[in-house]
Amino acid sequence: VGVTNLIAFQTAFDAQFKQLRQTLMAIATTAALQIDGDLHAQIPLHPTSVTLPTYQGLAAKLRAVRDAHPTIRYVYTLAPSDAPGVWQYVADAEGRRTSFPGERYNASRYPAMMAGWRGPSADPKITLDEWGALLSGYAPIKASDGRAVGVLAIDMSGQEVLRTQENLRRWRVMIIVLGLCMAVIFGARLAQWFSRPIRLLVQGAQRIGEGDLQYRVPIASHDEVGLLATSFNRMAAQLAESLQRLKDHVFATLQSLTAALEAKDVYTRGHSERVSFYATRMARHMNLPADQVEIISQFSRLHDIGKIGIREGILTKPGKLTPEEFDQIKQHPEIGYKILVPLNPPPVSLEIVRHHHERQDGTGYPDQIDGAKIPMAVAIVTVADAFDGMTGYRPYRTSPMVFSEAAAELRRCSGTQFHPAAVDALIEILQEEGKLT
Repeated sequence: VGVTNLIAFQTAFDAQFKQLRQTLMAIATTAALQIDGDLHAQIPLHPTSVTLPTYQGLAAKLRAVRDAHPTIRYVYTLAPSDAPGVWQYVADAEGRRTSFPGERYNASRYPAMMAGWRGPSADPKITLDEWGALLSGYAPIKASDGRAVGVLAIDMSGQEVLRTQENLRRWRVMIIVLGLCMAVIFGARLAQWFSRPIRLLVQGAQRIGEGDLQYRVPIASHDEVGLLATSFNRMAAQLAESLQRLKDHVFATLQSLTAALEAKDVYTRGHSERVSFYATRMARHMNLPADQVEIISQFSRLHDIGKIGIREGILTKPGKLTPEEFDQIKQHPEIGYKILVPLNPPPVSLEIVRHHHERQDGTGYPDQIDGAKIPMAVAIVTVADAFDGMTGYRPYRTSPMVFSEAAAELRRCSGTQFHPAAVDALIEILQEEGKLT
């Protein structure tokens, strides 16, 4: 039993550590999409460049990423030098302890950093260098032609992970001691008495090892096996709580980045919050299960997170977009999907982000799926998004529609663009509130 649970504890920690690395890669990828690669490549690699407006604007974006997540210590960018394995700092979020442009760094010690030139990566373990105990994630910064021109690096304090490792060491010692005590006290004669509890513990170890941190071993006895099961369940609860805190931090960071993106444009300021407001009320009005309502409330706020990867000039352009510009806009659902996938959220949440521009008749984007394949949660967010778009200010429209005009447009497109039940739900809510005159 002791050996089995020792393996289970280590497996659970490894799963949590893997999730932490995926989180770092997701944050780094999201942040890298906000960096203008063309401007990044133009920064002279010399200490005096810190006074340039281009550098200061880039450093401000890096600071915003750092400040949005409480466990992030450093955010900076690098680019390879002409010497193999040697990279150079380009920009740094730190104001007091800055690595200046052109300062060299031996990147050959960190293969994950060098792999960040090709795609998102993260250190396989906590590293110790002159900056402290850190776990780092990396993502490429790309120019407008798709070339990698640098790597954005995020350093997260390794102290929390080290504390978790220390706690696991203590648990391992306790498990070994309890296992030895059980072997000495009970011996082979009582082994069969414990066959069922042991099987339950083994099953629990397997479930926890597979990432099911909500599983609890159903043993209520007060003997040594019961004590071990209680400790096992407490460990699972602590890991689940730690993982949830980590996910909460990540989603808070992504929501902050979305809000920051919208705040740059007076026309879209607060759009995601309003979409969440409408969509949540529609879901409740339609009596969807509570867990679905919560997912809709949370992820409707992130439905446009992919716009971080779209050029700001296109997002805020006054007037009609060209076909080429609209094609770029249409990429944001897939970009948002790729940002969220490493975080392993509920499947329907990924569909909200990827498919909120699909249509019931199958002519939407990016996947041209029809209404039969669009979940109700997605259909609700689609209607809420369209309604706020029609009733809000936009640079290509002289004035917003009044609610009754927008409701009429929803009815006109019901069944072709929008799901009829979702349209009916929103209109019924507006009618109950006397907002349709």
